[in-house]
Amino acid sequence: MQITSNGGSMVVDFYPVKDWDNTPINNRILKVLSFRGDTQRKMLITRDEFYYQVKQYVEKHKYQITDDSMIPQFHNWRRLSHV
Repeated sequence: MQITSNGGSMVVDFYPVKDWDNTPINNRILKVLSFRGDTQRKMLITRDEFYYQVKQYVEKHKYQITDDSMIPQFHNWRRLSHV
């Protein structure tokens, strides 16, 4: 899912994640923040955080949903032990 600020300078992408065996990691979402086309930050968030953040971006900050696809991205789950 992609949401974009009114001016278009800030874009937030959310992706479900899967491991290298194509096994979905159901409780995590990859969040990618971009400013004017440059990636600023990538982070893993919980699915509950995803729902809350999308609601906040859209209702409070008036971001627009610009793409509602949710294409899974690969992620090395073993490196998530600290999350």
